[in-house]
Amino acid sequence: MKNFVIILVSVLFLSLTPELICKDFNADEITYFNYNTLYINNIHISINNTGDLYPPYDMGGAFWNLLGNPYYSGSKIVWDQGLWVVAKIGNEPQWTFAEWTSYYSPGPIIDGQAAMVLNPQDSLRYRVYKISKDDDISNPDLADWPADLGAPVDKNGDPIVFGDQTIWTIYNGADETLSSRDWFNEHRDGLPPVPLEIQQTAFAHKTNPLDSSDTFSNCIFFEWTIINKGSQQLDSTFIGLWTDIDFLSAWDNLPAVDTLQQLGYCWSELPSEQIAPAVGYSLLYGPVEPSPGDTAIFKGRKILNYKNLPMTSFHPIGDDSISDTLLGPIRYREEAWNVAKGLSSNGFPIIDPITSEITKFPYSGDPVTESGWWQFPQDWASGGAGFVFFSGPFDFAPNDTQWVMIALVPGLGTDRIDSIVKMRENCSYLHSLPYDSLARKTANTTNVNSLKKQKHINYQLFQNYPNPFNASTTIQFQIPDQEFVELKIFNINGKEIATLIKENMSVGLYQTVFNMENLSSGVYFYQLKAGSFIETKKFLLLK
Repeated sequence: MKNFVIILVSVLFLSLTPELICKDFNADEITYFNYNTLYINNIHISINNTGDLYPPYDMGGAFWNLLGNPYYSGSKIVWDQGLWVVAKIGNEPQWTFAEWTSYYSPGPIIDGQAAMVLNPQDSLRYRVYKISKDDDISNPDLADWPADLGAPVDKNGDPIVFGDQTIWTIYNGADETLSSRDWFNEHRDGLPPVPLEIQQTAFAHKTNPLDSSDTFSNCIFFEWTIINKGSQQLDSTFIGLWTDIDFLSAWDNLPAVDTLQQLGYCWSELPSEQIAPAVGYSLLYGPVEPSPGDTAIFKGRKILNYKNLPMTSFHPIGDDSISDTLLGPIRYREEAWNVAKGLSSNGFPIIDPITSEITKFPYSGDPVTESGWWQFPQDWASGGAGFVFFSGPFDFAPNDTQWVMIALVPGLGTDRIDSIVKMRENCSYLHSLPYDSLARKTANTTNVNSLKKQKHINYQLFQNYPNPFNASTTIQFQIPDQEFVELKIFNINGKEIATLIKENMSVGLYQTVFNMENLSSGVYFYQLKAGSFIETKKFLLLK
């Protein structure tokens, strides 16, 4: 359960209104605290200028408003979330993060100092800005749009509205006066804070609120631009997202990971006749690193000879009160460093109990097919259920910039298992779209449902045959344009087994035969990437 300090904080938060100067609850310093809420589609979320959600107590967090749905409407699905950055400076692990009562400082870094330390009189500028497509100059956030702080503008200098409604804010990890940065009163042993500036954009698309099948009506997009404003390089840097997902009974939420969809999520262990959602975060674009011959997406632009890093580790969290090294929360920077690398919090490798192999992705099995590592121990303790996942490592030089994009994607089906299926379908669809379609919902995505049909006509990954099979199987696919094509095989834990195709291919129908005689029986996946199109299918090897 949430501890007593957090309960006290909730009472204080509820007495406040937006745009007030208020005390940091763990210190004597004054922090300018401000929040704003995205009200545009079926997911409503309150975001503040300190890196997490305001307030995650009763009136804040993220809510799913499925109009006309008698089973799940106006219910909270996320308690809180926050961005993590874990790295080494010299030989020392460092950690900057937002998690519950630990948070960033509002504003940018100016001349090496946190803005609230250097220029607290400008705190009004370090607020959360909200603009919509139909706004005019009467909206003070549009009139005061802080382009000089990094708020996105077009080539004419006009504010950019991502989706149909955009929230933007800026915060930093350089404020060493914030005792709140020490989660569970951790001592920093004299280490300075990590001087990172983070510009956060959150947006959503306006859709028909009664059409719950429209993927865009049921997701929120987040982009983080992260700048190293310090004088030292951050070595082996990992960027992570922490979240405490709470829906229905928070004590029945189970954290899990689907590496094929780059997805961390929580699902319900309630009986199957109960209607319960599945709620997850999917990494759409990870940080970039040099990779000759590849192409990365960076703030919507193509960057040659770079690649976007995928999800590289996952840490499930049962509750903040437990001490288990696999399912417990992270309280110290050494623990954060370990889990970012894909280890347990005490630094030991994680062994998959099903395969007996080392894994960086515990609970990556499939609850839908009841295969792989998906069952939790009988003494499972939830309540603070959630997870943190990471992408890295990369070296982060002074003045370098990184960027990541993540989507909050729930699913609601006919039961708790079908909800996982629906959530995965939504993620697969988002991954199949180019950046411009995600950020601006360009003309070719005005009708999401018709596009889904069109996608399967133009690009097609067929089910393998025979399936199930013994030793070898045939995979067919078709592409409508000349594309760079990759066809890969993965095991149930998301580990790449083989690359069947990695080359430029012209328009046409193709097939390839894959021999798996050296592999053990079980569930495997094959994934086709062709340009911006991605699709994954499952097959079964039986010997």
